[in-house]
Amino acid sequence: MAREHDRRMQASRASEVGDRQSTASWLTRLAGLPGLLLVALALQSPLIFNSGYFSFDELQWWWRASVAWSELPWVSWSDLSAFQYRPLTFNLWLALAHAFAAHAFVMHAVFVLIGSFNALLLATNLCSLGVARRTAAIAALTFVCTPFVAYTHGWTGTLADLLVLCLGLLAFAALRTLREDASPARCGAVALGVVVLQVLALCAKESAVVLPLLLLAGAHKVPRGRFSIALLAIVALAGAVVTIYLGLRLHVLLGAHGPGYEWRLADIPHRLAEYALYPWLPPLLEVEPSLQKGAWRLALAALCLLALLYSLAATSWRHVAAFVALYAGLLAPVLILEHSYNQYGYLASAAAVGVVAYAWNASSRAARALILASAGVACVHGLAIMLRLHEVGTVEKRFHGELADLLERQANAVTVVAARPEDDWLLRRFTEYVPGYRGVAFEGRVFAAGGPGSLRATMQPDGSLILAP
Repeated sequence: MAREHDRRMQASRASEVGDRQSTASWLTRLAGLPGLLLVALALQSPLIFNSGYFSFDELQWWWRASVAWSELPWVSWSDLSAFQYRPLTFNLWLALAHAFAAHAFVMHAVFVLIGSFNALLLATNLCSLGVARRTAAIAALTFVCTPFVAYTHGWTGTLADLLVLCLGLLAFAALRTLREDASPARCGAVALGVVVLQVLALCAKESAVVLPLLLLAGAHKVPRGRFSIALLAIVALAGAVVTIYLGLRLHVLLGAHGPGYEWRLADIPHRLAEYALYPWLPPLLEVEPSLQKGAWRLALAALCLLALLYSLAATSWRHVAAFVALYAGLLAPVLILEHSYNQYGYLASAAAVGVVAYAWNASSRAARALILASAGVACVHGLAIMLRLHEVGTVEKRFHGELADLLERQANAVTVVAARPEDDWLLRRFTEYVPGYRGVAFEGRVFAAGGPGSLRATMQPDGSLILAP
């Protein structure tokens, strides 16, 4: 076993040298950030060229931002009693909605661009850990194609998650610069930067409490000395910021706040199983019904997961431990909730892809084949989600456009039903809590099935409306 491990490590070092010297490889050339960014954007083109939106969240913020800049309802930075204390996210969302929401293509492009920047940061951080440029570039492109990520980049209601990962990866990158210079001046500057980034992340979303765990991953294989002491001290400082935050807000976060945010410790195994198996259940759009799928589909998903873990174990048990610890740890705050949501798996996806990329060069051919097969299924799932979100956006634009035209022509209230029962969930997303669309008020005038509207309309599968006689 020791000889086999030595052989793999020698092969890993030889592969890294080969990667650095292989100027003929197009993937190595694309590892330059501009080329990598272009490829990431091209892979996500179905998300960018989406003419509509996915849910009521985006439409709410669009309506709220449809005022003069001076009249925008900015969110307070000092109200720590708010359950969703996210002033950075909400204020930036207001600004983006004010500028771009009327042009869905542009709004989607902004979100995909932020997500693609996160992928570039992931690749950069992997390179700082010794991963070959080509491997890091492929990892970044794989990241944007995985299902949790495709969903998060495609739904413009997930700005908070994009910001938390971005700020966390920037903090990780800042920490890794200490390997080149761990002087007191540099350590002080990095410590200040990490604290500021941690505070901003906590102002973006509550899930940022897990970022010290992500930063701690940067301590892997750090040589003893000034660098390692400084790195661990700064991670501890970020942890102290989180501790202060929880001291101020834990009583609010653990309170009862209605459907979606009730919590039970007994739900943790169920939630973890959903998040673990979902990437290999194409073409399922959302994570919550994962365990309701057929036994054979769940068995195949479990097989993909086990194949990935086995391939990591074949290189080192530490890789499996890092994968499980980071994946579960970054999901920890949401595992107690009564519902699962795709965007909650965004940070965990970055960690999972990062660990696999880190283990790649030490993997045997058989292990690499298992990794590629598992990643292939996940990427097919991610592509299916991109196409589904594109389809939903097309339906939404037609539906709300015709509904707004209908309400402009007459003052009557409208009750809308879906032509197909399987579209009921979509109709709810399009009508619940939506105050209006393109200047036409919906509140008190649009109802789902069974409402008091004097007009009856049926939403067709393509989003068009047919009035009842």
